[in-house]
Amino acid sequence: MSKSHLLSLALLAALPLLAPARAQAQVEVAAGASATRDNETTAVASVAWLPEFRPLSSAVLRWELGAIHVRGRDDTRYDLEDEVTVAHAGLRYERTDNGLTLGFGVGAQAGETDALSGDPQFVTTAGWRWGRFSLLGRHISNASLDQPNDGETMLVAAWRF
Repeated sequence: MSKSHLLSLALLAALPLLAPARAQAQVEVAAGASATRDNETTAVASVAWLPEFRPLSSAVLRWELGAIHVRGRDDTRYDLEDEVTVAHAGLRYERTDNGLTLGFGVGAQAGETDALSGDPQFVTTAGWRWGRFSLLGRHISNASLDQPNDGETMLVAAWRF
């Protein structure tokens, strides 16, 4: 069984632990562009389930269970042709007064390129949210645990349902 299949099974197994949060669950879909070394760009899309974990003073902490898909790139001098999907789990901090959004998660990938070259992958998020709409900067990298380690840095627009 592949690493991505194991991660998917682990995420599914964790869902019952989040049962009290299901009533407040929200799904976010996003799309945008990602760049890696030498500004090699491509399209990205993601989906995340964001149930509330804990309310805080002027903020909310949410679980984040999701997947990010990075399209392959042709005609580059790097090995970026494969499509890569990263399934991840983590936490998202959202301010309710000014919309600041910060997140961190850990994931496993399916596919491999010079930019995303080995598990685990760390997903960081920073941005702002206005109602259902968000503008997010995201970075995926393995923190130099496996080389090459170019990572993907993306800007996405997101809509929450």
